[in-house]
Amino acid sequence: MDEVLKLAKSLREDIDNLPEIQEYYRLKKLMEEDEHLKEMRTQIARLKSEGKNEESKNLLELYNNHPLVNNYNIAREEAIELLKSVKEIIE
Repeated sequence: MDEVLKLAKSLREDIDNLPEIQEYYRLKKLMEEDEHLKEMRTQIARLKSEGKNEESKNLLELYNNHPLVNNYNIAREEAIELLKSVKEIIE
C-alpha cells in the first residue's frame, strides 16, 4: 500500500506542475485576492440575502464578465477536462 501512496503523490505532483494546472492556480489566487472582486462577491451575497434577486443577478453578470473571472473560468474548465482525461487513463 505504501507504494500506491507514493505513486499517487507522485502523480499529484506531476499534475500540479502541468502548465494548465499552474495557470488555474495562478488565476484562482489572483481572483481570490482581488479587492474589487471580493467586494463584488460580498455585495452579491448581501443582495441575495436581502431578496434583491434582480440586483444580485445583474451584479453577478458583471462579476462573471470581469476578465479575471472569465479567464479563471476558462482555466478551470481546462483543468477539469485534463483531470477527466487522467481519470479515464487510470480507469
